[in-house]
Amino acid sequence: MESTVLPMALVALFVAFIATVFEMRASLAPDSCPECPHCRARALEDAARQSELDRAYARTHGLDPDEDDDRRIG
Repeated sequence: MESTVLPMALVALFVAFIATVFEMRASLAPDSCPECPHCRARALEDAARQSELDRAYARTHGLDPDEDDDRRIG
């Protein structure tokens, strides 16, 4: 019986190590709140950066709506 419990215990220990790593990483992340000016500024900066990345991706792949050709073909 002892030989069947040992692998399960090792798996449980490994899962506990992984969970601990994720918990420690989450505890190091700064809290954000919607009321604080610095948190709102950070959210605005993140949104502006994401918007710029979206525009750059669209330009790179020819998806930019500003560059649409409205001429009729035919």
